[in-house]
Amino acid sequence: MSSNLSRRDRMIAAIGGVVVLYALAVGLWFMSQEQAWKTAAKKYAAAEKKTLSEKKLISQRQKWNDAYEEEREKMPVFSEDAKDVDTHWLSRMDALAQECNVAISQRQAGQQVEAGDVFELPIDVKRWEASTSALVKFMHALESEKEAMFDVREISVKPSSHKGYLTGSFKLACAYMRGEKEE
Repeated sequence: MSSNLSRRDRMIAAIGGVVVLYALAVGLWFMSQEQAWKTAAKKYAAAEKKTLSEKKLISQRQKWNDAYEEEREKMPVFSEDAKDVDTHWLSRMDALAQECNVAISQRQAGQQVEAGDVFELPIDVKRWEASTSALVKFMHALESEKEAMFDVREISVKPSSHKGYLTGSFKLACAYMRGEKEE
């Protein structure tokens, strides 16, 4: 089969085809680069937002240090060799529960956990029973206790088999420090 195109025209068509393919490749490359720029711009905006947030926190350093010192002054201090820390916390929690008419039937202290200069003793209360108002009173008493620092980490509540009562479980963290009491 012979072609009606001259050799020169075929050469121009071949060069034109190569130029079109090259232009198509360059166009696809630029489109992928545009997407990369958009992705990079989003990452930059997120990093800038995080940096501004961190700068704001750093600028409030004195405020956070003051709040920490205020809480630290309220925190109970036990001597380094005190062994009965769990007994102290369990009896304090039991006394508050009794004052608020909350019946605790299964509880267990966990292992002391150190977090910097603060220690936490977890208490796992596997079963309690109380009326709604007694439970609220008890939770408020834990939160506002002056001689202790309690933090309820988890709580589950469900209706009890006794009419008008609730039952459930909760995990309590008791925060304190070790060392000599500052007077």
